[in-house]
Amino acid sequence: MAFQPRRRKLKVIVIGGGAAGFFGAIAAAENGHEVTILEAAASVLAKVRISGGGRCNLTHSCFEPRELVNSYPRGGKALRGPFSRFQPTDTINWFESRGVQTKTEPDGRMFPTTDDSATIVDCLQGAAKDAGVVVRLRANVSSIQKTGSNFQITLQSGETLQADRILMATGGSRAGFELSHSLGHQIVPPVPSLFTFKVDDPRIQDLPGVAVEHVDCQLVTDAKTFQQSGPILVTHWGLSGPAVLKLSAWAARELHDSN
Repeated sequence: MAFQPRRRKLKVIVIGGGAAGFFGAIAAAENGHEVTILEAAASVLAKVRISGGGRCNLTHSCFEPRELVNSYPRGGKALRGPFSRFQPTDTINWFESRGVQTKTEPDGRMFPTTDDSATIVDCLQGAAKDAGVVVRLRANVSSIQKTGSNFQITLQSGETLQADRILMATGGSRAGFELSHSLGHQIVPPVPSLFTFKVDDPRIQDLPGVAVEHVDCQLVTDAKTFQQSGPILVTHWGLSGPAVLKLSAWAARELHDSN
């Protein structure tokens, strides 16, 4: 029998207690590593709780990586590799193996059958606890320094922590970009995306709260024209809903450059 060397147990610190942070922390802990999540806020998974109107759409029913990347406004080529290793089928299996049943809606969005984001929050927190992940709240990171083969993390409180590996899961946080940049990473300047549209039009001013199940939307910028279809919601300030959010994502850089 060939000798199999025992893999070294690493101390892993995950910065950010959102969905990505929890998912990464659980994966590392289930592979035998010592994992701590540092969350700057007073609670974790805040955006998961409100996503999908409080129902939490957790993936999309597209199971071919080459087709799936076409649903992303940018970075499709870079995403092919990761999606070949872990795609929506794996996401569904991951949650269902932990007791979360899913359903698919006509537009392809997938939700827990409970229609309640708390189902996903409870699943992630439960899986993290079972894997031995430590979660620290109000743990705001002020700096990270590379010290040989390790990292030293300094919190705003002055406390210092040591780690063999760091997982940055800070979403669109400017502080997260600055921490990554301090470690030598190049940051593509971010622009706003996935936002609602402010529309000053008397034709919709008396319609706040009205939802339309299927609308073909078109947005014309100086550079090009964008089109999306899906549900929309009339709000007090303009338009929202999946079709509008998709338009904002695909046209994010053009809209930013035109302002």
